[in-house]
Amino acid sequence: MLNDQRIATYLRGLAEGEDEPLRAARARSEEADIPAVPAESGAVLRFLARATHARTVVEIGSGGGYSGLWFLGGMDPKGILTTIEIDSSHQALAQQAFAEAGVTSRVRSLLGPALQMLPKLADAAYDIVFVDALKSEYPEYLEHAKRLLRPGGVLIADNVLWGGRVADPLVDDEDTEGLRRFNDGVTEDPDLAGLILPIGDGILVAVFQPSS
Repeated sequence: MLNDQRIATYLRGLAEGEDEPLRAARARSEEADIPAVPAESGAVLRFLARATHARTVVEIGSGGGYSGLWFLGGMDPKGILTTIEIDSSHQALAQQAFAEAGVTSRVRSLLGPALQMLPKLADAAYDIVFVDALKSEYPEYLEHAKRLLRPGGVLIADNVLWGGRVADPLVDDEDTEGLRRFNDGVTEDPDLAGLILPIGDGILVAVFQPSS
């Protein structure tokens, strides 16, 4: 079998690269100790935005704006990203990233706990819901995502493998259990057709196909 690291390096070389606003956003995130998706995961986000011709995206967890920039690069030029962040300092860094990229007019930035902000968003109005916030709350985010997505919309979630901890029965902390419940919830839901991509820390992608 070929060396896994060699394959990963090869695939990164083929993936869409970062532009200057993305590199700057990643650097600021690292400096502030804010987790950011790896570039190969960002390329997946951009691809899915392009493939769905997304005009409306909800991002649960702005971070430093890095993943939001990937989405905006693939969305319809008139599309709007609604991004939710609980930490005001993180939100400020995200807004800086959006300003540097010249996309501030295409971003609606909400500050507050996700479970308080999500009920304010309109039903069946979004092409994509991206989950990348408190892992223990992923099951609750799933319920909101189903309400927010239009039929045919796409749910995306990051960190669903959690460094392999979700597959270890000896690990039972709150975050890991939340991710397990989320993954099981998507798998068992007849309205969602999904799979997990072994990219980065695991990306779950599911299409919302309501039966009624």
